[in-house]
Amino acid sequence: MTYAHRSDIYDADTHMMESPTWLAEFADAKLRPHLTPFGQGKPAALEKAALAVAGFERRRNSAEAYAEIEQSFMSMKHKGFQGLGAWDRDERVRVNDLLGFQAHIVFPTAAFDQVQGAKDPEIFAGSVQALNRGLASFCETDARMHPAAYIPFRHGPETALEYLDAAIAMNFSIVMIDTIAPQGTRAFTHPDFDPIWAKIQDADMAITIHVGTDGGWDPVPLSFYNNGGSVPEHSEGDAPRDAIAYMGIQYNAELFLAAMIFDGVFHRFPRLRVAVVELGASWIISWMKHMDQAYRAFRRLQDLSQVQMQPSEYVRKHIKVTPFAGEDVGWLLNSGAEDLLLFASDYPHHEGTDDPIGRFEKTMDGVSEPVRQKFYADNFRSLLGSRLST
Repeated sequence: MTYAHRSDIYDADTHMMESPTWLAEFADAKLRPHLTPFGQGKPAALEKAALAVAGFERRRNSAEAYAEIEQSFMSMKHKGFQGLGAWDRDERVRVNDLLGFQAHIVFPTAAFDQVQGAKDPEIFAGSVQALNRGLASFCETDARMHPAAYIPFRHGPETALEYLDAAIAMNFSIVMIDTIAPQGTRAFTHPDFDPIWAKIQDADMAITIHVGTDGGWDPVPLSFYNNGGSVPEHSEGDAPRDAIAYMGIQYNAELFLAAMIFDGVFHRFPRLRVAVVELGASWIISWMKHMDQAYRAFRRLQDLSQVQMQPSEYVRKHIKVTPFAGEDVGWLLNSGAEDLLLFASDYPHHEGTDDPIGRFEKTMDGVSEPVRQKFYADNFRSLLGSRLST
């Protein structure tokens, strides 16, 4: 009995939960002493990881303990580092069987934060290489898993091309990129980056942007919290700190993708495909309307000659988005987003909840079977293209 309620589900957002030593295992020996400490060296993060490792050892040595967690592997108490298959690749194969999905996109978690913490360019580069090697290793035991190689653009197109060439050599089918260029650097839509977009397109690779790939940009000024209350403590990971921050979670994606359209990247590279992951989806319909209006308002005031269609048409051609469990997916699917939405479980992260399918299905009364088929399967197949079968 699998968790999947139908045979044709494809999952656009899953994660591995790297152990404290994981990134170092895949890094060049000379860089290992200089890597950003796991969890920024915070005792709470190390303690949580140690408890998870101890739990893994218990179930590995006890059939009874393993059977217990297998029966309730989707429950909240078994999410995060405690999740079944969180970092052990052989255990993850069994989890994929239990989930019953046809394919998964796999993202990093704690190790990505270690990469972002590297300030020295050489250490950063080595951390990126280690991250991608490790993800490739984690996923190589199961053809259902498609790891997302991190390809940062921040140090220029020549360096980005080196990362991309290495990812192609390791047979990655998906690349994860940043959305916000650091101050003083070239925008990622600058023509100097065209060789990168061309190579991604020619390799038929899918592109993802994910929560946390914004370089630490915060769209909500802290002055909003000068309200007689207190600034909410930021929880672990990339989750927004509160309801106000949640309102802006997708802003970096909106701006980046609008730039991709208005600056002509999608016009120059018409086969690029981008998934917006773990940034919600409720904004997508109004954002398309907003962009169409921006185009009408400014096309005579600036050079938008590379915009050959309505901006919303580029969205429908190039972009997919993953909703959070609990969003009104039924309304979105019936309101013009049927070709845009991707099912995502976020396994084993807590944000995915203990029953993402159930939460999506609660909103889907009145959604036809052909549209459900797009949500659970067809839109994912369109995103990965020829790479889904390799």
